[in-house]
Amino acid sequence: MEYDVAVIGLGPAGLEFVKKSIKSGLKIIAFEKTSIGGTCLNVGCIPTKTILSCSEVFLKLKELDKFGINKLEDFPQYSYEKMCLKKDSIVEKFTKALKKDFKSKGVTIIEGEAALSVENGFAKIISNGEEYFAQKIIISTGSKPYELKNLPFNQKDILNSDDVLKLKEIPQNILIIGSGAIGLEWAQIFSNLDKNVVIVEKADRLSPQSDFEVSQRIERILKTRKIKFFKNSEVKSYENKVATLIDGTQIPSDIILVAVGRSALLPNIEGDFEIQINKDYTTNIKNVYAIGDTQSSAKLAHIASYQAKSLFDSLYNSKKIADSPYPAIIYGNPEIASCAMREDDIVNPEEYKIFKLPLTFLPKAWCDNKIEGFIKIITKEGKIKGAHIIAPEASSLIMQIIIAMKGNLSIEDIKDTIFAHPTYSEGILEALNND
Repeated sequence: MEYDVAVIGLGPAGLEFVKKSIKSGLKIIAFEKTSIGGTCLNVGCIPTKTILSCSEVFLKLKELDKFGINKLEDFPQYSYEKMCLKKDSIVEKFTKALKKDFKSKGVTIIEGEAALSVENGFAKIISNGEEYFAQKIIISTGSKPYELKNLPFNQKDILNSDDVLKLKEIPQNILIIGSGAIGLEWAQIFSNLDKNVVIVEKADRLSPQSDFEVSQRIERILKTRKIKFFKNSEVKSYENKVATLIDGTQIPSDIILVAVGRSALLPNIEGDFEIQINKDYTTNIKNVYAIGDTQSSAKLAHIASYQAKSLFDSLYNSKKIADSPYPAIIYGNPEIASCAMREDDIVNPEEYKIFKLPLTFLPKAWCDNKIEGFIKIITKEGKIKGAHIIAPEASSLIMQIIIAMKGNLSIEDIKDTIFAHPTYSEGILEALNND
């Protein structure tokens, strides 16, 4: 049987392409070898943020006296097992709903691994011993945690971001390699739950992809949380629950979480053939396209979904694939959100103007006892070129910046807008007025 569209991998990119295909009345088949929803829903964004949210409730209880509430004599204890049950129930709810929805709308879902067989420049799909044909094949097989050669994952005490979600209980001493979003979010989870956390970062600053002032503030925040970190360093070896750094420093560690990025996953291809992926999502196979983590260097669920939409519009609606600024978020307390240009990227400083506002300028921050952070907006010729926010609700605030950039709004357009008071949102207005 031949289909209009075959989607290999039902993570954010694959899900979005299927949804668009359903609305257009296309005949669809989809292949998923693990669980519908991909990394984000099953072992990434959603389960991690659930546990992070649970840990932040426990952290809040420690600050009762700051809100005029007497601390309890018998301080509440957390159950990590119950946190995990909450995480599992949310994941199960969404995976079941997605599968039910797709099947009710006529999508054929094959549970199993899919491989490609290429002949005369076109591909067919082989799964569970059966052959499938489609006019267009969409590869959205995602990515996997990057593994260090000297610290191979063993699912016991050297873990990746998938493994750490399987822990039934959390040990006391934890070492995290890498200070990107995954490493920093788990560092906060562990610290919120009163564990000893050490971060080891190879670069000369934490969160090296962030604006340098964001990196500096992250370091300050971690120090107040008593989370230790080593920069310009690597783990040389790990034996008998002790990690040895390249300078000889030894760190007791019950487990090591390796969070140094992710690498693309591609389906197997029969025969001597290597797939090549282009920037416009086409490949060197005529009927095969690739989106999401298989194609993008920034491996984020929302980028994957946007790529699916862009490719679909290009293939079926004759629309040009459009670029868009995108948010990068580190969740926690406070949230950290960035988009587009960093101050580090500026070549000719005289061409830019940078607006900054400390969170201490916002009454709402004082009301909530959340004064740690700032809003930083980079502009050129009256238009926003990038922004970096450390604040409660930063993940929402950054979207106002992105919408302004996407809509080509000027600074004056934003300043002529009424912002609610008291809010964190008005910090954007106050920053632009803070000449």
